[in-house]
Amino acid sequence: MLAINSCFLFITFPGHIFILAMNILEWKKNKRLDISDQLISGLGLLSFLYKVFQVGFKCVEVIHGVQAFTGSAWLSVYLIYNSLNFCTLLFSTWLTIHFCLKIVNINQNFYIYIQRMFPKMFPWILLPSVLVSLLISLPAAQDLSKHYSNSTFLLNLGSSQLKRFHYLKLYYSITSFCFVFSLIPLLITIVSLCRHIHRMQSHSLRLRADSVSAHVYAVKTLILLLCLNCLQFVIPVLVTQRRYNSTFIPVIFLFLVMWHLCNLPILIRGSSKLQKKLHEIWICCSFLVS
Repeated sequence: MLAINSCFLFITFPGHIFILAMNILEWKKNKRLDISDQLISGLGLLSFLYKVFQVGFKCVEVIHGVQAFTGSAWLSVYLIYNSLNFCTLLFSTWLTIHFCLKIVNINQNFYIYIQRMFPKMFPWILLPSVLVSLLISLPAAQDLSKHYSNSTFLLNLGSSQLKRFHYLKLYYSITSFCFVFSLIPLLITIVSLCRHIHRMQSHSLRLRADSVSAHVYAVKTLILLLCLNCLQFVIPVLVTQRRYNSTFIPVIFLFLVMWHLCNLPILIRGSSKLQKKLHEIWICCSFLVS
């Protein structure tokens, strides 16, 4: 597993640097950064930190063995793992809400108020989101560290039933609520776009075809991102409830690694600026090679 994780980290490292570097240059140039770019940068950074965490954990395990981990060390491992996962879902939820408020127009006072206030929450809401992730993950990490201080966290998630972990159940309940909550603006956006496209087709309108195409592209990106989030959170729950045999754990672990591998192109796909820059770099490299 160490070789696989290291390989994925090596492959995706240029992509993470590309996302962060382009957005930093954009911020230095314009002294501001679009909300979607802020969230995409945050998601890219979280994905990169997760890969570094995986490789670092496996290196320590290979060099010193599992016995080298103390109770406080296991607490730190579980805290980092759970908080990174929850913060990723939280940032994805903000991104879904942002696209919904940007695309969908509803003539209701409360909705209009949210449209006006939501952009003012950035970038200040990002740091509290990280702190909330740590706060919610800490009790679950304490729960896990008490029971699994002698084995790896992914392997041991299947060695006991979920009912023994009260704070872990609370953690999964909150993450499930966040995931369901993120589906609401996504469904509203899809329904609104379908109605708008149907209205344009029925009236043979093509004035805003480019705008609609961009919105549809954004919705597809959100759907892919939420599907990967669902995969990331459903699998540990199923493992914790012992619905799979322990021999299936490596397959599940591989799915979790694949999530972070697929996450990178989806994040780049979600930003037209990043796509344009990547296309320019690709053309430049093709020209140099030829």
